[in-house]
Amino acid sequence: MLGTAPPEAVGQSRRGAPGALVETDVSGDQKKAAACRGVVLFEDEASFWLDGTLHRTWSRVGCQPRVDTFGARKTAHLYAAVSLCTAQFTFQFAEVFNAGTFLTFLKRLVGKYAGRKVFLILDNGPCHNLDATGQQWLAANHRRISLHRLPPYSPEFNPVEPIWKTTRKLTAHNRFYQTTIERDTALRRTFARFRRNPDLIFAHVARFQ
Repeated sequence: MLGTAPPEAVGQSRRGAPGALVETDVSGDQKKAAACRGVVLFEDEASFWLDGTLHRTWSRVGCQPRVDTFGARKTAHLYAAVSLCTAQFTFQFAEVFNAGTFLTFLKRLVGKYAGRKVFLILDNGPCHNLDATGQQWLAANHRRISLHRLPPYSPEFNPVEPIWKTTRKLTAHNRFYQTTIERDTALRRTFARFRRNPDLIFAHVARFQ
């Protein structure tokens, strides 16, 4: 599946265009990563409102479940990456999704996996299109990280997508938070569970191994 995104694809929107990710043998590319002590990661981003998400639940017969709401978004923006081999989870809050905050997350991943090259598989979201500063950094750090694009409109190829669903189930479904601090604390608690117990999310990446 891995194939390095060409430099011209990094700074341009690729929505609707053929995917820059070359569809090759996944196991063969994992061997390439292993040969250089690298690590394969999948990346994605998601937003969480202050209001919880309504979901089916249990209740007494004749009692309609109710969830309080402010009717306000007050959105939390999150980047996340998961390791293909170990399901190790990395996240970062961001004010907005753009080239600048994405670059900050790339630097976080490079720092976390210092000494190992990061092979990052990602979709074609607009925030993944690095500006000139980001492209210069990526070129200067090509031995530490490389980006690999998924085909357009293919969330089924990204295991972070179902991890977000697990996050919503554990954190947002039928929940009421008074403040954004409460919500963000709950999100961090869920991510800490992923780190302590990777089996909670391992099944999502196992099918790509």
